[in-house]
Amino acid sequence: MPEDRRESFYHVRVSEAGPRYKGFDLLSTQAMLNLIYTYDVFHQASTRYMAHYGLSKSSLNILLLLRHGPGEGMQLHDLGELLLVSRANITGLIDSLQHKGWVERVVDPSDRRVRYARITSKAEALLDEFMPVHYRHVNSLLRDLSGEEKETLAALLKKARRSMTTNGAEDSFETARS
Repeated sequence: MPEDRRESFYHVRVSEAGPRYKGFDLLSTQAMLNLIYTYDVFHQASTRYMAHYGLSKSSLNILLLLRHGPGEGMQLHDLGELLLVSRANITGLIDSLQHKGWVERVVDPSDRRVRYARITSKAEALLDEFMPVHYRHVNSLLRDLSGEEKETLAALLKKARRSMTTNGAEDSFETARS
């Protein structure tokens, strides 16, 4: 396997420059860089085949939430809270999915102010075609890890996410500066 130029470049630079700064911890920094870099590699690999189906991470996430959510659909603010990606432009995402015929907006008959997004049969068929491709791709990307290693990785990522959520909420910018 060829040397990963980006990984080695950042490792050297962080190892050399980091110790000059108060609060620097090489292992924490390396872990965070590896997390970011791994996500970037996954994102680049996935974006290519998803685009073939007209999907993005955000649109796939919304379609899966709608497919496996309540039958009447989901309110946009509920979708925004559950997204695994930025929820900044949920209305624009729903507009795009509606334009493709994958989502419909439905008015709540008991409260006309409430609107739901609901998956269409066209999107259901797309997911039936796409998801086996997606799962084969994910399996292929992680084929060099054993089942035990995948379990360990998932547990460590969950633990890191909890730490980031807990400590990120507690630490203000001022605390981080000191």
